[in-house]
Order: sequence, then structure tokens, then C-alpha cells
Amino acid sequence: MSKKVFYAILICIIIAGAIVIATMGLKADITYSKNVRLDMYLENEYNKKDIEQIAKEVFGNERMLVQQVEFYGDMFSITLSQEVEDLDTKVEQLANKINEKFGLELKKENITKVYQPKIKLSSVLMPYLLPLAISMIIILVYVIIRFRKIGIWRTLGVYILTTIASELLYLSILAICRVPINRLVTPIGLAIYAIVITVVTAKQEKKLTIYQEETK
Repeated sequence: MSKKVFYAILICIIIAGAIVIATMGLKADITYSKNVRLDMYLENEYNKKDIEQIAKEVFGNERMLVQQVEFYGDMFSITLSQEVEDLDTKVEQLANKINEKFGLELKKENITKVYQPKIKLSSVLMPYLLPLAISMIIILVYVIIRFRKIGIWRTLGVYILTTIASELLYLSILAICRVPINRLVTPIGLAIYAIVITVVTAKQEKKLTIYQEETK
């Protein structure tokens, strides 16, 4: 595959991602969506997998997140979309199944419902923008000093375009594949940023070495 074809495919993916984001937006994880959290204290320590199994039996294929809240394993939370139908009935079913499984006397009233608003994805990304900008400025200053002999503007262009293109490609893939935006998305994006900078720097170092050998 030629470079032109490769770049053309990347551009098409980025354009398609931009269209999906503009029309449908990014898909948010349940924790960032408008949700309801069911908090319950079970008095004794239980396995999280057992609670997950019971939750699946009650709520079926609904998107959910089961968490063990307390260190001692006796308190759990189940996060669900607020769009779940007949929530009160299903909460009662949840209490009954937990009682059957563990021999408890948990009542529907003992399961606390906490309604949480949708979190803007921009607010999740904002804390990382300033550190990224500062790191990029430092990198570009280093690039200007280190690679000035092989062409400052061309080298700067390679760094800037490659970094922006890689992050746009990552975002486009998330949008097109409808991958939920969760707590792992930002660290993975930062890892991609670091890898791209490392690879580009290695290539520029190689070019600089060749240049120095040719000009001896």
C-alpha cells in the first residue's frame, strides 16, 4: 500500500468521525450519562460477581456498572440509565433475589436511589488541556534547538501534524465504532500522544545522524 493511499484512508476515517460526532455525538459511558445509582448495604461481605449476576437477571441487557463501594465488601452500588422502565418494580425484584441468594431481609426501601445528571465530556477533558499544551510547547522548543540543522519548519510541521492527526484518528475511531467514553479513554489518548512523540523523535534523530555523517 502506497503512502498516498494510506493517508487517503486516514483522512476518510477522520472525516467520517467528524460527521458522526457532528450528527450523533460521542457515546458516553454509563457513569457520564444521565443515570441512577442504587446503593445498598448488605451487612456482610459478598462477592461482586454474585451481585453482578443478580443484577443481570433483574435488569437484563441494560447498560450497568456494579461497584463494590466499601473496603469490607458489604456495600455495593449499581449504576443504570435513568431510562430504565419500571425501576421501582425492578428494585423490588433485586431485593428479593438478593434475599433468596444470601438469606437476607433486604427491603426495597433499604436500596437508596441516587439520581445523577449527565456529565459534559468537555469537563472531563479540560483538566488535561493545559498540561498537554505546556508539554507540547516544551517539546517544540526542544525540536527547534535539536533539529535546527535539518529544517526547523518542516520538522515542526511533522510533529504538529502527526500529533493532531493521531489524536483525531483515535477520536474518530471511538465515534464511528460507538465506543463508550469512560475513564480509560483519556489515559489511552495520552499514551498514544506519548508514543507518537517518541516515534517521530526517533525518526528525526535518524535523519539528523544521516545529515551529520553526510556533512563531515
